[in-house]
Amino acid sequence: LELVKSASQLEKLKERPPATVLGFKRRGEGDIENILDALHSQGYYGAHAQFSFNPSRSLATVKIDTGPVYPFSSFTIVYLQNGEEACSSILSSPISLSDLKVAIGNPALPEVILSAEDTLLDKLNLQGFAFASVVKREVFADQSTQSVNVVLTVDVGPLTYFGKLTFQGLDRVKEEFFYKKLRWQQGDLYDPRAIEKTQEALDLSGLFRSVNISHGDSVSEEGEVPMEISVVEGKQRSIGFGLNYTTSLGPGFTAEWEDRNIFGEGQKLGFRTNIWQKLQEGSITYLIPDFWRQDQNLRWLVEYQRERTKSFTENSLAFSGAIEKKLSDHLRISYGGMYKRLRSQRSDFNGTFDLLKSPFQLRWSNVDSILEPTKGGTVQLGAIPSLQIFKPQFAYCINTFTGSIYQSLSKDNRFVFASKLMLGSIFGASKHEIPPPERFYAGSESTLRGYRYLTVSPLRDDGDKPIGGRSMLIYSMELRSRIGENLGLVLFYDVGNVFKEAIPDFKEGIRQSLGLGFRYYTPIGPIRLDVAVPLNKRHIDQSLEAYFSIGQSF
Repeated sequence: LELVKSASQLEKLKERPPATVLGFKRRGEGDIENILDALHSQGYYGAHAQFSFNPSRSLATVKIDTGPVYPFSSFTIVYLQNGEEACSSILSSPISLSDLKVAIGNPALPEVILSAEDTLLDKLNLQGFAFASVVKREVFADQSTQSVNVVLTVDVGPLTYFGKLTFQGLDRVKEEFFYKKLRWQQGDLYDPRAIEKTQEALDLSGLFRSVNISHGDSVSEEGEVPMEISVVEGKQRSIGFGLNYTTSLGPGFTAEWEDRNIFGEGQKLGFRTNIWQKLQEGSITYLIPDFWRQDQNLRWLVEYQRERTKSFTENSLAFSGAIEKKLSDHLRISYGGMYKRLRSQRSDFNGTFDLLKSPFQLRWSNVDSILEPTKGGTVQLGAIPSLQIFKPQFAYCINTFTGSIYQSLSKDNRFVFASKLMLGSIFGASKHEIPPPERFYAGSESTLRGYRYLTVSPLRDDGDKPIGGRSMLIYSMELRSRIGENLGLVLFYDVGNVFKEAIPDFKEGIRQSLGLGFRYYTPIGPIRLDVAVPLNKRHIDQSLEAYFSIGQSF
């Protein structure tokens, strides 16, 4: 009824009636065709409509007999090639009516027919027919059987292959960069999926404001169709500064600079520094994309860090190189080597350490959003074998596991349950030999909120100074809720501890905290304020801790 009313000028203009009886009749009679078109769109191909007007009562009446909804009685596809009818054997795999979401006996809705056309052309494109088109659509409503027969005539065109590639709009970016991102080679069978994956890879490079990949209108004698990539390059250098403050580290200053295309093939060179009252760090990164193969990057990194905690003062300088490889849409790994010179002071094991490391990390994730996940999960495994190369020599391996799960509790995703489990264990050298900054500590915005910064660990005999542990188990859960468009509340609970030995010993007890978080949602992610209370407060802890940052806690 609402559809019929939306097609009726009598209904739309009822507040502005015609000045004459003849005007009313013209308007009503013009409605009949519109109303029948609306009914046909719902499969009522035998519908009848009649208009009448009573001048004495100023009453216009439209009587409608919809009749039954007509089903499909047949749906036929006729293939043409080179102007002549061809059999379906020209296809590498047959296309069935079920592939087109068409079922004989179901209502013959026009939207089903149009959707089937689009799906048919997409499937022909996937089989290499880049120029396939529907040249004729015949829809017969058989009034005697009250059913619909459909005949689609499709010209598949020639079987096509990727041809010569040209570029438009290049400035700083070299052509070699694009060939590393291509998901096809000249001579491959035309496949729009390869084009989509290439488009995605170029968009993710961060070098372009726009990317358009298209094919030409002609085909060579070999069946190759020319391809063109047209781009508008974006700004490829950025610089940033910021001021910040946390209850854990005090006031701070941030600066960063990056060139995302330093040699014309997407190589990135970046510098970043964070200077806090208790932590100073800086890094220089050089990344070579698609190193040796697609979706494999080589990252060189120089890092300096100086940090003062209640447990130790650390000064370290590290040089590393790592291969970062994308194995699938959900799975990534990285591995490499590192030399780290570390000096530890104010700890139970002071000294300077020269460490050779071989970090390995595996990450699997199928979350629906990086900034604001509402469903899915993430698993991350890490192992860092480490060797002290000078006397006294010793070796150990830092192993970590982090798993997160997200589940929406409402259809509009305004209520989400999130949980995270963190496990850690250090095997090898005795605890006393492991440099204190390499041990486990908890008590931060992401590990046991509410406790003093990096103090959740075994304590020195006097019960005042944390000395770090060889194992860790921490579980967090959050109930996240959106309020309106930009605000949100989070209720969270954290539980766990850091233990002396490589295997957690729960006789050492557990720590718990409870808190409330506030979120303000922005295009770059939520701005986060968390306030947490320790439920197992120690004499070194405060009554509460506050954390201010960007993004969800996990």
